[in-house]
Amino acid sequence: MRVKTVEQRNEFISAAGHLFIQQGYADVTMEAIAATAGKSKVTLYNYFSSKEELFEAFVVQAGAGAVEKLTKVYAEEDNAQDILQRLGVALLHLVSRPDVIALDRLIIGEAKRYPELARIFFENGPKRTVAALAEVMAHCMENGKIAVRDAELAALHFKGICASDLIENLMWGTVNPPTKRELEKISKDAVKIFLNGYAASSPS
Repeated sequence: MRVKTVEQRNEFISAAGHLFIQQGYADVTMEAIAATAGKSKVTLYNYFSSKEELFEAFVVQAGAGAVEKLTKVYAEEDNAQDILQRLGVALLHLVSRPDVIALDRLIIGEAKRYPELARIFFENGPKRTVAALAEVMAHCMENGKIAVRDAELAALHFKGICASDLIENLMWGTVNPPTKRELEKISKDAVKIFLNGYAASSPS
C-alpha cells in the first residue's frame, strides 16, 4: 500500500486548478486531472473521491495563508489609520491576485449549472475573508480605536470601499494588475473614507 503524501496531494490540486481555470469545471474529468499530474486515476481516487472534493481543495489552497495574514496586521500600539492601511493593502493584494481573479471568473461562469460550487467558493473565500476583516475590526473596537458596533458590518463596508471598482475592472480585463504603490494609494484613500464614518471620538 502506497503512503499518501502532502506533496502528491498538492500536485493533484495544482493540476485540477489549472484545468478548471483553463477549461471550466464541467469539461474537466478526473482522468484529465490524473494525466496532467502525471499520476494514475487510481492514485488520484486515493486522495479525492470526486471532482467536487478536488475543487473545494483548490479553493481552500488558493486562499491558504493569505486570509490568515489579514488578522496579523493588528498591533495594539498602532493607531487605527496605520492598522487599517496595512489591512487594506493585504486585502487588496489578496483579491487582485491574477489566480484569484481567474477563480472569480470561473465561479461566475459555472454558478448557474453548479450552484454547489458557488457555495463552496463563498464559504472558503469571501466568507473567510470577511471573518478575518471582522476580527481586526473587533480588536480595534475593543481598544477604542474605531467606533464600531457590528464588526462584521464594518468589515463588509471596509471591503467594499477598498475593492470599489478595482475588482470589477480586473474581472473584465480593462486594467492591468495594480502595482504595490497603487495598492497602497487605493488603501490610503479607502481608509480615509472609512474613518470618516467609523473614527473613534476624541476624548474630551
